[in-house]
Amino acid sequence: MTYFRLFTVIATVIGSLCATGTQAANYSFIQQHPAPTDTIKPEQNIRTISDEELALLVEHIPNEPNDVIQDRLSCIESEIPLEFNSTVRAHIDYFTIRNRKYTRTMLSRENVYFPLFEKYLEKHNMPQDLKYLAIVESGLNPKAASWAKAVGLWQFIPVTGKEYGLEQNQYIDERMDPEKSTDAAMRFLKRLYKTYGDWELAMAAYNCGPGNVNKAIRKAGGGKKTFWQIYPYLPRETRNYIPSMTAVIYSMNYAADHNIFSDSILYTPEVVYLELNKEVDLEKLAEELHLSPQQLMALNPEIKQTRIPEHLLNYRIRIPAQTANMVANVTDKECILLAAAPVKLPEPEITPEPTKATVLLASAKSDTTVKPEQEESVSSEKVIYTVRRGDNLSSIAQSHNIALEDLKEWNNLKGSSIMAGQKLSIIKPAQKTDTELIAVNNEASEPAKANIAKPAPEKKKKQDLIYHVQPGDTLWTISQKHNGLTVEQIKKINKLKSNAIQPGQKLILG
Repeated sequence: MTYFRLFTVIATVIGSLCATGTQAANYSFIQQHPAPTDTIKPEQNIRTISDEELALLVEHIPNEPNDVIQDRLSCIESEIPLEFNSTVRAHIDYFTIRNRKYTRTMLSRENVYFPLFEKYLEKHNMPQDLKYLAIVESGLNPKAASWAKAVGLWQFIPVTGKEYGLEQNQYIDERMDPEKSTDAAMRFLKRLYKTYGDWELAMAAYNCGPGNVNKAIRKAGGGKKTFWQIYPYLPRETRNYIPSMTAVIYSMNYAADHNIFSDSILYTPEVVYLELNKEVDLEKLAEELHLSPQQLMALNPEIKQTRIPEHLLNYRIRIPAQTANMVANVTDKECILLAAAPVKLPEPEITPEPTKATVLLASAKSDTTVKPEQEESVSSEKVIYTVRRGDNLSSIAQSHNIALEDLKEWNNLKGSSIMAGQKLSIIKPAQKTDTELIAVNNEASEPAKANIAKPAPEKKKKQDLIYHVQPGDTLWTISQKHNGLTVEQIKKINKLKSNAIQPGQKLILG
């Protein structure tokens, strides 16, 4: 369509509206063919159509038939059911027709957060498509906040955030920490999946709580236990939640087929952690690192103020990797930061998923015979902990390096309420004494000793040396983060013929 034809159509429509005396239509769109001045009344509103508005007017917006949408959904390999119906279609139209700008924004942000989500989904052995849930929850905005006081990428409310070990005070709110909140969300979703055995119901419970899902299941009756079977009995917001999830998965996978492309692609900057040993003024720290305060705060969205107080000793903040060498040069005492340059990005200090503890619990509850290969994991000891004033389940779990879910299960706790003086059972792996280790070695033959001593440490060593390539990584930057390793060694170990690597690629660094 040429500008002249477009103008003719618009002018015709405006003329017909003006003829009926409709004041709302008193606009003249002027591009290259302005209307004669004698035809414009003084009371008319005149504005020039922008190039962006013109582009939107001529943008091709596909409107695919239902059978095409349904066929595309069926082609997406996912452990999450992707059912197609009129409700799902309405949500797909929202993301591909009515709010295409939102989908463009998600395409530009996905490379910032998806690699992080994928890492933790792999760690917890969960479906990779659950990463799209953060789009439904927060639009990939780590500082998103709702009317219900839910905050962060995964929209934790205060009580659930505390239950999963996310610190909240006047200085920090770890619900906005991308890494810690992601690990907490994965543990929460995994727990819900164990309850329902269905990812759609697990996500519904994540949205409205297990109590509302259980109530809907009871009202549905007759053994109906899928999302669409209990759909009419769920809260209104939750009825839209799963269709939105399905629509987001579809829209992100088939954006190009709907002529939706991102104007710019964002990536996660390479960062290192800086551990603070005294009170620090983040504005002064930013100045010393040649950053703006906004840049430093953007890397640390969980920090609510520009000051980290002294009582938060050893708190870790993110700084750009390229500024790490400046840390040793900081001499201003008022800045007060740890004079030790970090060299690599460590894992966050969060409670890991205690797979061994689950095995220990199972063995403690049953009389089944333990297989020889399980004997080392099953060896355990039971500790009785007396609750002290000021304790909560999260702090107790963290201090004993166990999962909150296991602590509650071991003690048959349904909620998070505990009382001072209450006795809690904690199951931990038993530590073998030197005498026990000598006895094992004496009973084993020489070949057996070699087999016993080596496999477990070797397996752990290999696991520790797997590196996931991040956006912006090169073989040289990876080698710099692992002392004593050269680019040629990395290439030789991984049988690489060139220096080309891709985000998400796994490299063996040993």
